[in-house]
Formats: sequence, C-alpha cells, structure tokens
Amino acid sequence: MAFGFPAYHTENYSPSESGSDLRTAVKTTLNAISWSVRQESPDTIIASSSMNIRSWGEKVIVTFLPNNTISVTSKCALPTQCLDWGKNKANINKFMAELRNHV
Repeated sequence: MAFGFPAYHTENYSPSESGSDLRTAVKTTLNAISWSVRQESPDTIIASSSMNIRSWGEKVIVTFLPNNTISVTSKCALPTQCLDWGKNKANINKFMAELRNHV
C-alpha cells in the first residue's frame, strides 16, 4: 500500500534479449489488458486503467530509458487520493506479467 499525493508505484524492466522491440511489446500489452493509450511521444506512453469498485482509475506512464529499459509508473487518477490499497502495485504486476508474454 502506497501513501503519497497521489499514491503511486514504479518499477523498471529490461528484457533479457537485447534486440527486443519494447515499444511494440508495450503497445501490445496495453491492448491485451484493455488500458487506453491517452498520449504517446518518442520517450513516453501514457495510458489509463478504468474506474472500478477499488479505485477511481489510474494513470500508467511507461518511460523508455536507454539500454532497452522501461520505467513503469501507476498513479491514482484522483490527485487527492493518498492511499491506493495496493492497486498501483497490482497494476504494475499485471502489466509486467503480460509484458513478459510479448517480449
């Protein structure tokens, strides 16, 4: 459970294969888990998860770093939400598990 304004969780990922196309894998992963891409730039993809009984929704930010690495951050969509009850970490775990299927 994270505490902050808004609550968030971040993890980095580097595939074991250096030639992997991470951008394609990230887009395929977001599509597979039904998260909507809201914004895309050369360095970042911003997506959102839908609202449900556990949360008001989250913004997921995938940042492409050097050396074929990404940083994935899930943070609560509601800026005043200071507790996430583990939802952001669960989002990251779900994203990483699906991403490994596409890399």
